[in-house]
Amino acid sequence: MKSELAYLKVSCMFFLIFSPFSPFSLVKLSNFSSNLIPLSSSLEDGISNYVISQSVKYEVEINFSLTHKLGFGNYMFKFSRLNNRGPNSTLTNNTPPYQETTLLYNRITGCKPSDIIIGHHDKFNNTYDSFNTTILSVNSIFLNPEVSLSQKYSIELNEIRFQGIEDSEIGLYDMSDEIFKLYCNYSEPYYERDNPLLIELSNDIVNINDNPIDKAGKICNWISDNIDYNGNLPAQEKGALWAYTNLEGDCSEFSSLMVTLLRIQGIPARKVTGFLVSTDPDKRPKSGDTWKFYASEHASNMLAHAWVEYYVPNIGWIACDPTWNSNTNYFNRIDFLRFTTNVGANFFFPPSSIISEFSNPIFSYNIGAEYEFDYIIKITVVDSNLQPQEIGAFIIGITIIVVLIIGLTVWIGWKVKKKRKKNAF
Repeated sequence: MKSELAYLKVSCMFFLIFSPFSPFSLVKLSNFSSNLIPLSSSLEDGISNYVISQSVKYEVEINFSLTHKLGFGNYMFKFSRLNNRGPNSTLTNNTPPYQETTLLYNRITGCKPSDIIIGHHDKFNNTYDSFNTTILSVNSIFLNPEVSLSQKYSIELNEIRFQGIEDSEIGLYDMSDEIFKLYCNYSEPYYERDNPLLIELSNDIVNINDNPIDKAGKICNWISDNIDYNGNLPAQEKGALWAYTNLEGDCSEFSSLMVTLLRIQGIPARKVTGFLVSTDPDKRPKSGDTWKFYASEHASNMLAHAWVEYYVPNIGWIACDPTWNSNTNYFNRIDFLRFTTNVGANFFFPPSSIISEFSNPIFSYNIGAEYEFDYIIKITVVDSNLQPQEIGAFIIGITIIVVLIIGLTVWIGWKVKKKRKKNAF
């Protein structure tokens, strides 16, 4: 009996320690997951020290339609495209492959060809489709009362982490580079880098001898620890100074404050905006999953979001999310749950004076016109390359161990009972 119990203990300990599902193997699982795809390093692309740990391939269909109902209709539209963001894109220098995009089709109807501008760029190399139309009526019947845009994309979103960066690998900033002109040198609306309060805050958070990545980490953590999230703010941007003086904001204010505090330290930084498939950082998309998001003049379930990229020479544009960093580590890491539509600045739509946090759908119209519109985004998971969640492995391991112990205990009990019956005779 004692020898059988000893065997039981040894067997369970062996399984507990060496099983790939055991709690002790979580370190091994974690290390395997973080090095699924080898470390990417290519100074020719201006980027290095990043790892693609996981990825999801999506098909994204975007459909917008506006129907004119009453009055004189004069409409102007501007839509952000889902750009190809990576080292193989002519638009995104020094950027790792955050969003690998292929535009499958792009159709605009209800406008004259001369009133459509396809694929034009702003100074930040965002891509837009702009179009306008005037809807007239004859004998109270509107001519061409509907205008529409349809797009379809194949997009792979990569979870990217930057790691193992040594001081010797960080290059020197070139203050004459176009990056500084666009993302660092001047105060802008909502990025008040010349404000004394923000200058004092930025200098208090960091040490003068910190490298740019250490500075960014301290700034990101300070914002996560000290700014309260308020999801009930209006869509109009508030800005960095407002976020600091009120110690609250939504994702756009979190990002604006981080961008501004980085720029004060001479580190080029920019806001990135887009939309999410889920607000749950632990969401694990699998092949066949679909989501449908919509916006109309009456309601919307769109999950708009904003985050940050900052630039380090020889390393590239490093993404992080100060809003989500409050609960999960999103410093020097970005996931596969977000689609980028606009990079570099808040979205401006002339001739309107509106500066919006987010870019789609944006259009203007003449006073008195009545209309209905529908904006629908359908997202389908084509393929996912995701690693097992560590907590899932832990639960599986504990379950197997418990089942094994129960099974061995029952078996030993049966053996003992059988031996006693035999000895009784």
